[in-house]
Amino acid sequence: MIWFDIKELERGLINREISDRVIFNYLLGNLILYSISPYLAGSDSPGFLLIFLQIAVTLVITVVGTSRTYEINTSGDRRDYFKRFLSLSFVTGIRLFVFMIIAAIPIGIILGVLGFNPFVNKYSEGLFNLILMAGGGVLYYYMLTNSFKRVSHGHQNQPVVQ
Repeated sequence: MIWFDIKELERGLINREISDRVIFNYLLGNLILYSISPYLAGSDSPGFLLIFLQIAVTLVITVVGTSRTYEINTSGDRRDYFKRFLSLSFVTGIRLFVFMIIAAIPIGIILGVLGFNPFVNKYSEGLFNLILMAGGGVLYYYMLTNSFKRVSHGHQNQPVVQ
């Protein structure tokens, strides 16, 4: 991987010397940076241990989930990984966002009726956010890897015959 010399990277791309595996490493690097950047800018930190745990969980989910999509594509038809990743991850993210909003409304009402407030202090809020982030991340990559399996192995949803 070329870390700083943009001209060298441009030359390699023009001459088709950069492999898909190297491009995957750039994608993974971007995802890692985007995953940890929100934790680096926060000023109302719930404590070093909780921040470290949030970063570690985020990194593990991102690296394992993204690597799994690459492995699935490689074990399938090996075509168009980056087209698939960008398009499937976008639609998966939109679907998960809508699902989370729909699920948050009744859960919020139930927690309110029960008198549970996860935002009582910064530690309980941090723990609640960690659980929510981990659950959302695992669900996101579960949905994304399932899409990759269907696409890279050529499985299509068959119409139901009645």
